Amino acid sequence: MKTLILTRHAKSEWGDLLQKDYDRTLNERGLRDAPLMGLRLSKRNLHIDALISSTAKRAEQTTLLIAASLGFNAERIHWFDTLYHASPSVIQDVLMETDDRYDTVLVVCHNNGLTDFANALAGDVTDNIPTCGMMAFTIDTVCWSDIAMAKKTLLFYDYPKNTGS
Repeated sequence: MKTLILTRHAKSEWGDLLQKDYDRTLNERGLRDAPLMGLRLSKRNLHIDALISSTAKRAEQTTLLIAASLGFNAERIHWFDTLYHASPSVIQDVLMETDDRYDTVLVVCHNNGLTDFANALAGDVTDNIPTCGMMAFTIDTVCWSDIAMAKKTLLFYDYPKNTGS
């Protein structure tokens, strides 16, 4: 059995309209939400074996803040340029190449691909995973390469403004 946690990057800054989208950093809310969601995740007692992230600045910051909240060694994070605004098929391709020794994997990337991928896994759960939102699934397989055909079950869906967590 595998566990997959899909995470949208935290809220980012829009102040500099001349800045490239790829280089946008987290705003104050994002800097607050990412550690909060990392702490919420740590309370779920899931042992994260691998962190996989887009290399865009806002995703990088989100990943590093979550990793710090989890006590996850930042040197072990797997960075993928291809996850920047990735389509669902690219996200799936990255996961299919993931080492099978990793049972619980957290992926940080971007919408719209992230929401579309999550809905493809669990049926239409949401029209938009909010910034720093997390959607987790159990996947009935021992090999990440089998993710497309394996049975998937929604484990939890959480986001910073969710007061029920």
